[in-house]
Amino acid sequence: MAILDKEKVSVIYGTPTMHADVVYRASQLSEEERRTKFATVDYVISGGASISKQLMKQLHETLGLKKSICAYGMTETSPATFMAQLNETGEKKCYDTVGYIMDHTEAKVVDQNGRVVPFGTAGELLIRGYCNMLGYWEDEQKTKDTIGPDRWLRTGDQFILTSDGYGQVVGRMKDLIIRGGENIYPLEIEEFIQTHSDVLEAYAYGIADERMGEEVGISIKLKENAKLNVDDIKAFCKGKIAHFKIPIESVTVANALS
Repeated sequence: MAILDKEKVSVIYGTPTMHADVVYRASQLSEEERRTKFATVDYVISGGASISKQLMKQLHETLGLKKSICAYGMTETSPATFMAQLNETGEKKCYDTVGYIMDHTEAKVVDQNGRVVPFGTAGELLIRGYCNMLGYWEDEQKTKDTIGPDRWLRTGDQFILTSDGYGQVVGRMKDLIIRGGENIYPLEIEEFIQTHSDVLEAYAYGIADERMGEEVGISIKLKENAKLNVDDIKAFCKGKIAHFKIPIESVTVANALS
């Protein structure tokens, strides 16, 4: 917030989590203080994860924004492939879409059999263009699973494409958890939790969270007579895995029987 005054910031770029924090901090100010603090801010750009329509509206109302821009992409596509335009008008396109397909980029939405679906129909988004990566480092199988021989890259995201080139994220077809714009792979957490001497099996999943987008939850099957709670799990993880990957919720499904 101090930088806004010092640098006279005109654009705020960040993930939905960062924007939620800005809204919270701004809400602590008086209307006059907000007007002064954000006087130079013309618009915000949001990326890294899907931003809710509600948060976007809060940004506009709290900061008095003139514009807001959403972008969509992934590391594998360098990253942005859709982005709202500065001259965009209309609440629906500003709040409900991730913008317009980028230049020199192809996009299509397919069903589970790989057939292109009609505009306005949900399916998996595929991207092709100069922006696509060549492949995963030293992981030929994952590269083949992600990029076809025709160079179409599977995003794993459920998506709707409109006839005028705008896109809307519906959900994810893979189990990736996105917490505050950070990508978290459940298997990595599961394998780590299962190194605990009292844990037999573990299953990681995403929990909806207003601020972070998602938090990490873990369901565990304990060994016979073992007892663990969420504080024990947090203590076990602390300093061993990234802080944003530590589960906030732990559910014991059952204890193993001898």
